[in-house]
Amino acid sequence: DYTPRTSATVDTVKPLAPTGTAVTYDQATGKAKVTWSRNKEMDLAGYRLYRRLKGTAFGTTPLATTTSTSYTDSTLPVTGDTYYYEVRAYDKAGNESAGSADQPAATADKTAPAVPAGLSTASEENGLWVGWSAVPGAASYRVYRATTAAGTYTRVGSTTDQVSYVDTTAAEGSTYYYRVTALDAAGNESARSAAVSGKRRDLTPPSAVTGVTVTPTSYGFHLTWDANPTPDLARYVVRRGELIGDEEERMCSLYPGYHVDAETTSYAYATVPDGEESCFVVDAVDDDWNSSFQSTGEAQIVVATELDMTPSTPTPEGSPLSLEATGAEGDEGNLLEWRGLDESAPEQAGGYRVYRWNPATSAYEKVADADSGAFQYFDTGAARGTTSYYWVTAVAADGTESLPAGDSAVTVPAT
Repeated sequence: DYTPRTSATVDTVKPLAPTGTAVTYDQATGKAKVTWSRNKEMDLAGYRLYRRLKGTAFGTTPLATTTSTSYTDSTLPVTGDTYYYEVRAYDKAGNESAGSADQPAATADKTAPAVPAGLSTASEENGLWVGWSAVPGAASYRVYRATTAAGTYTRVGSTTDQVSYVDTTAAEGSTYYYRVTALDAAGNESARSAAVSGKRRDLTPPSAVTGVTVTPTSYGFHLTWDANPTPDLARYVVRRGELIGDEEERMCSLYPGYHVDAETTSYAYATVPDGEESCFVVDAVDDDWNSSFQSTGEAQIVVATELDMTPSTPTPEGSPLSLEATGAEGDEGNLLEWRGLDESAPEQAGGYRVYRWNPATSAYEKVADADSGAFQYFDTGAARGTTSYYWVTAVAADGTESLPAGDSAVTVPAT
């Protein structure tokens, strides 16, 4: 009988490379079965199976070792990539053959892309914009929406070549929550992203204010208007202006306005009543700062002429003083402040004298004397809700007075 000598020191002959190698890939399970023909060496010990990704080389460590002529690989990544298999025979002395012909297996792509991140939202004129960071390998994206963070998300749109989406179905003034998924070319969809919230800005302005009336008063004007029915009304803006142009075509050139609470439908507009003609607009503004007048350019314009409360006695020029009068706030009275002379000036050695115009007597009447060095006076006796006209003179040591400095203070009625 013949007994092969199989020790490594004696046997240095490699087996022949296996032949008949084939690969069958199961798309459903993602498994690849590799088969080959049996080698005829008497000292054959088994086979070693190697696997490599397309474009790479085989490693030194086999994927599997077997004595069979087939092997089922259940560890293939299902990424859509192609892998190659090679079988090598080895004998009892450890000699390894050359590799068989490489056999490919194109895997099914069942691996979803990464989850989108970096979501943000912004309100735009035509909808609510949702954006996110690009996902490597993504062929398209799907956008899902809910009305609460933990609510039921419904797909509202998709995009292929963009990492943003404008939800034109989002209602103005409403808050929504969005989650985004990424899809690859094989249709694998990632898990949904973390939710991001966004509110589409309300772009609908309030209706125009109606029923505006303007009544001239001794402090300027008193305005009233109808309550505006807009549900999200935040405030009114009372704006006064001057009429420009000729008699045939005049325009109301408006000044900046005064804000009034939404619950209020009247306003005391303080201005010195000297007989000038003015125009008024009352604008409605909602919570999102949509302005009825600025959005539409339409409003009820009311023209009114001030009362003329100007004293019949004019203030002469040439006073060494300058006077600034401010309408009362609280219970302090109208504030009068004057400048022009210091304590060493002989013109005011006797102090200062404060006068207030009395329409009933058509004269400036003294209301107070102030000490030398004084520069202000609070007139607590002045009536509220009217215009007070003042003179202040400097009093010399001999009692003579300088020419007066004049100004006026307007106060609205106490509330």
